[in-house]
Amino acid sequence: MLADSAQIDLGSEPAAPSKGGGKTRLLTLDSLDRRTRGYQMAAEFRDELIRERGGEANLDAMRLRFIEDFAVTSAMIQDAQVRWLAGDPVDPGIIATLLNTRRRDAEMIGGPQPRDVTPTSLRDRLLQGNAA
Repeated sequence: MLADSAQIDLGSEPAAPSKGGGKTRLLTLDSLDRRTRGYQMAAEFRDELIRERGGEANLDAMRLRFIEDFAVTSAMIQDAQVRWLAGDPVDPGIIATLLNTRRRDAEMIGGPQPRDVTPTSLRDRLLQGNAA
């Protein structure tokens, strides 16, 4: 690292408890403290995305994983953006990379099924016209 470059201190690094024998336990979202705002934000967004797509029963394992990744990445993006707006040193390249990652995940997830927003009276008139 160059002597004049600033190093960003992101706080304490998440440390997975050792299982003994030099092994490190794999962390998952379920192993986190669910009281943290970051977890709550990601979990709420994940649940909302799943609901919009008809629930877990209507999604395959791959899309469920992409939705989870999308929700966590969105929480990371918001954190970085708020830090930048607060005047904290944040590398814009990190935000750009996260935004591109989220965009690619969104393409893999696909949007929710479009809802029919045709007013009932218009729909009824059109159906009656086709029946005549």
